[in-house]
Amino acid sequence: MRKIKIKRLKKLRLLLILLIAIASIYLGAQYVYHYVEPQLQAVAKQKVSFAINNIVKEVLADMEYRQEDLIEVKHVGEQFVDVEYDSYELNQILYTALNTIDASLLAAQDGKEDPTTEAVFYKEGIVFEIPLGYLSHLFFLHDKGPTIPVRMKIINDVNGEIRIENEAYGVNSTLMKIVLEISVNAEVLTYLSTTPLQVTSELPLVVQIINGKVPEMTPYTITE
Repeated sequence: MRKIKIKRLKKLRLLLILLIAIASIYLGAQYVYHYVEPQLQAVAKQKVSFAINNIVKEVLADMEYRQEDLIEVKHVGEQFVDVEYDSYELNQILYTALNTIDASLLAAQDGKEDPTTEAVFYKEGIVFEIPLGYLSHLFFLHDKGPTIPVRMKIINDVNGEIRIENEAYGVNSTLMKIVLEISVNAEVLTYLSTTPLQVTSELPLVVQIINGKVPEMTPYTITE
């Protein structure tokens, strides 16, 4: 009888340990899902957004064009008459920008050498490594613990448009801007989640004050 009781006690202990282990795993998973994972998503999205913006701006900074080739402001004497846009040149800038940025982002995603700058932006495609202590919001744990790598995956081709904006400036003048806008769709990848992300970057190609009123123009749009 005593041996049977001991065996039963052992079975009960094992069952209790198993139940505690299952409960601990469940509670841990709930903690990760409700607390850690949303924070991880937010930080990862911020880092990938920053990375994409940096790559886009670095690529655009290497583009060569002459502002005076993009528009021609016509006057009769000192009176503004018309403004002409070189739509072919603007479309060429947009086409080149989209292709160059697309190639650079794919190279960064795969941890390869950038075709424009010849630099490797992110070794092995890791944009950032988040220490677990960073998610605690405690200063002394900020850079402690194992790290979670953050990667990005570019979805579809890069989109963009050239937008012409006019606004009143002073009594009888117009502030005219020609802006190159780039839109990138990506996924933020961590061990715990995959999160969609859209990043938009802008580069002013022309900023000019014109004496007189300039008519509104329809934006140029190219999507590869």
